Amino acid sequence: MSLVGKVGRNRLKSRLAMGLVYGLLILGAITTLYPFLLMVSTAIKGSFDQNGTEIIPPYLVDTGALQKKYLDDKYSGDAALMTSNGIGEKSGPEPVAAYDRFLRQLPLDMWTAGFKTAPNQVTSKLQVRYQNWLREKYSNNIEKLNLSYIEENIAFQTVTPPAEMLERKSWFPPDTRKYKEWREFKATLPASFRIPVREQRMWQEFVRGKFRNQFSAVPTELTAGADSFEKLPVIRLHPLMTEFRETALPDRYANGAAEALWTREFPGPLPIAAADRNFVESNQMAIRRGFLTRNFEYVLDYILLNGRTVWNTAFFCLLAIATQLIVNPLAAYALSRYPVKQSGQILIFLLATMAFPAEVAMIPSFLLLKDLGLLNTFAALVLPTAASGYMIFLLKGFFDSLPQELFEAGQLDGAKETTMMARIALPLSKPVLGYLALIAFMSAYSAFIYAFLIAQDQQMWTLMVWIYQLQNLAPKSVMMAALTLAAVPTLVVFLFAQNVIMRGIVLPDER
Repeated sequence: MSLVGKVGRNRLKSRLAMGLVYGLLILGAITTLYPFLLMVSTAIKGSFDQNGTEIIPPYLVDTGALQKKYLDDKYSGDAALMTSNGIGEKSGPEPVAAYDRFLRQLPLDMWTAGFKTAPNQVTSKLQVRYQNWLREKYSNNIEKLNLSYIEENIAFQTVTPPAEMLERKSWFPPDTRKYKEWREFKATLPASFRIPVREQRMWQEFVRGKFRNQFSAVPTELTAGADSFEKLPVIRLHPLMTEFRETALPDRYANGAAEALWTREFPGPLPIAAADRNFVESNQMAIRRGFLTRNFEYVLDYILLNGRTVWNTAFFCLLAIATQLIVNPLAAYALSRYPVKQSGQILIFLLATMAFPAEVAMIPSFLLLKDLGLLNTFAALVLPTAASGYMIFLLKGFFDSLPQELFEAGQLDGAKETTMMARIALPLSKPVLGYLALIAFMSAYSAFIYAFLIAQDQQMWTLMVWIYQLQNLAPKSVMMAALTLAAVPTLVVFLFAQNVIMRGIVLPDER
C-alpha cells in the first residue's frame, strides 16, 4: 500500500517532498556511478593521459589530443625525441607520399622501430606485433623458441624484442639467432613503425652531453637561433663537429644517415611531422580502437598466462556457496525447530562474531590451518568461512516466521524432520537462500588478503591475488582495466539475480 494516497499526491507539499526524495536518490545513484565510470575511463587511457579526470578521454573526440597521444605512443614517451622529429610539418602531400616510399626502401640500419614499450608501460604495439610474428613462425610452440634463443620464456607473451641501439657508437649488433630473426621481423614493419636515424638527432644528443644538459652554456655559433637542444642544426664547420664524428658518430653512418639519403633525391627536411599528422588523420578510427582495447587485451593475456587463476576462482566460489548453503541452514533449522533455554545466548554469541573485523581472525586461522596441514588447499579457503553468524541468525528468523501448521501437518503424515526441512522449509526459503548465496559468492570472489595469506603457492592464487601482483609492474591504466574486467562477473550476477536479491532482502521477520 502506498504511504501517500492518490489525493495527497496532488498537494504541493507532497510533490515537493517526493521531488526531494527522488532528487536525493538520483544524486546517490550519480555518486555511486561516477567512480565506476572514472575507473572505466582510466582503463581506456594510457600512461600519457591516465591521470586525467575526464569521463570521456579527449582522444576519443579531439583529433589534436589523438595526435599527441599517438606521438607519445610512437616515440615511447621520449619528449626529446618527439620534439627533435617534429620537422617538416609544413610539407605538402607530394613530399609525404615520397617519404612513405622512402621509408619502405630504407635499409634496416637507417631506421629504428617505433612503438616500443616505454619505461612506465608493460606492453606496446611493437611488442604485441613481434610476439604474434614469433607465434606464427614457431607454430605456437614456446619450447621450440626457447631452444632456438636459449631462453626460458613461459609463454609468447613474455618474449621481448632485443635491444637495438643504432645511434650508439659503442653498440654492435649481436651475432645471435634472436637478433637475426629480429631483423627479419623488422623488415615486415609498415612505414608508420619506422623512425629514421638522423645525424642531426645524434648531434643534438652529443651537444647535450657535452654541455651537461645546460643549454645556456652552448655557444651562440652552435645554437643558430635555436632555443633548445632538440632544435639545434648541424654545424659542419666547427671543431666540435670533428670531435662528434670521431667519438660519437657510429661508423655505419660515416657517409651519412637517413637525411643524407633523403636529400639526394628530395630537397628540404624529412617530412616526419607532416607524415605523422597525415597518418593520424587517415586512420583515426583504427588508432582510437587500438587505444581502447590495448589495456584489456594485455590483462586478458595476463590472466590466460596464469590460467589456473580462473579455475581457482571459479572453484573457490562454487565451494564457498555450497558449504555455506549446507552448514548455515542446518544450524539455523536446528535452532528454530529445537529451541533450548540457551537459544538467546547462542544467538548473542553468533552475533558477537560480527563485532570483530575479519582480519582479527586471520592469524589464528592461519596457525590452526598450518597445524592441520591444510595450507595451500581449497579446504583452507573454504572451511573457515563455512559458518556465518549473520547467516544463521537471518535464517533462524526466517524459519521461525514459517507457518507452524505446515510442520504439524507433516508430523501427522509421518514425515521425518529431514523430509520436512527438504520439502517444506528450504523450498519456502528460496529467496533468502538466493540472497545468502549471492553474499557467499561476493565474499569469495572478492577475497584477497585472506586468500593471499592462506594460499601463498602461486598455483592456488585467485583472481584478486593476481590482480594485486599485477600492480607491482603495471601502470594505473592497466590496473583500472584489470579491475573493470574483474567487476564484470559481479555485474552480470547482479543483473541476472535482481529478483532474488529484492525478494531476499525484504524478509518476513528477523527475530
